[in-house]
Amino acid sequence: MTLAYVDHEEDPAGWAKSLGVSVEAVELLLSAHFIDLHCDMEVPIRVLGYDPATTHSKPRRVRPMMGHTDYGRIREAAMTGVVYDIATNPFRPKHNRLETTLSNIDRAIARIEAHPEEQRVVATAGEYDAARAEGLTGYWLALQGGNAISDDPSVLDGPTGRRLHRITLVHLTSSDLGGTNSPAGADHGVTPLGRDVVAACNRNRVLVDLAHAGKKTFWSALEAHAPDLPPIVSHTGVEGVRKHWRNIDDDQIRAIVERGGVVGIMYQSRFLAPVRYACSRSAILDHIEHVLAVAGEGSAAIGTDYDGMITPPHDLLDVTHHPLLVQDMLDRGWSEARIRGVLGESYLRVVRAIRP
Repeated sequence: MTLAYVDHEEDPAGWAKSLGVSVEAVELLLSAHFIDLHCDMEVPIRVLGYDPATTHSKPRRVRPMMGHTDYGRIREAAMTGVVYDIATNPFRPKHNRLETTLSNIDRAIARIEAHPEEQRVVATAGEYDAARAEGLTGYWLALQGGNAISDDPSVLDGPTGRRLHRITLVHLTSSDLGGTNSPAGADHGVTPLGRDVVAACNRNRVLVDLAHAGKKTFWSALEAHAPDLPPIVSHTGVEGVRKHWRNIDDDQIRAIVERGGVVGIMYQSRFLAPVRYACSRSAILDHIEHVLAVAGEGSAAIGTDYDGMITPPHDLLDVTHHPLLVQDMLDRGWSEARIRGVLGESYLRVVRAIRP
C-alpha cells in the first residue's frame, strides 16, 4: 500500500515558503542523513490503536502525548532513518513477557514492511545505505526496557539479536536489570542479570542505550560494557542546561562520547526547560550546544521521543516542521558540517562502528 505524503524533493522552495524558512535550510535537510534516535510511535499504536499508515493532519497547536508522526509524515519530513522503539510493559508478568515482545517485534516489522515502496526494516549500516540508495526510509528496531528479554538474555544470540539494533536497558521503572532515574524507582546499580544482558548485547553487536538509567546503574552498566564498543544515550536532556531527574550530567556525557557514542536530545518540553506546558524549540539547540561544548563535535544527535506521551515544543509541533530547527541552526552560525552531524552523520558513525 502506497503512503500519502508530499514529496518536498519536488519543490524545496515551496516547503521553505510554507514554513517561512530559507531554501538553504530545506535543501540542507533534504540532502542530509536525517535520523531520529528514538521514535515512540509504537506506544499509541499498541495502546490506543493509532494507525501509522494514515497520514494524519498536521497539528496547528501543541498535541500532547501523541500524533507527532506517522509513516507518511516521516517520509514528508525527509527522514532517512528511524530508530523505532518497542516499549516493554513493566506490569506484564515475567513468564510471558518475552513471548509477547517477540510477537510485538513481528507485528512492527509487518506494519513497516507493508509499505515497501517507501520504507524498510534495516539491521546494519550497509542495509540502511542500500535503503537510502533506493529512496527508502530505513527503520532500525529497538526495545525500550531490557527486562523484555530478562527471562532469557541468550535470545539475542539468535535471530532476535540480529533483528534488534538497540536495547534501552531500563525505562521508567526499575527492573531486575537495574534502576531507573525516575523518582518512581530505586537505583541500586546494574544487577548481575543486567550485566548478563549488557554482555549479550555486546556479544551480538546490539547497542546498549543508557537513557532512563539511574546514575548508579549508568556507571555500573558502563563498567560491565565492552570498552571497545560504543554505548549511547538515545533521548535525554542535560543537567548543564536544565537540572532535572530525567537529564544526564557532564561526566555522563563525556563517558558516552569517550567510548565512541553519542547523546541524543529529546523533545519533552519540561525536561528541556522550566515550563508548565510547552517550551520553545530553541531549548533543543541549547541542550545540543551544551553536549557539543562538553564533548566536542560529533557528540550530539536528535532523539525526539515523538509519540512517546510527551509535550513537544510549541513551535516544533510534528516531524514535518524540522526545517524550522535547521533554520535555527543556521541562524546560530552553525557550520554545515555540524548541522549534518547532529541531523544524522554522528549517529551513523556509531552504527557503522557497532554493526557495519
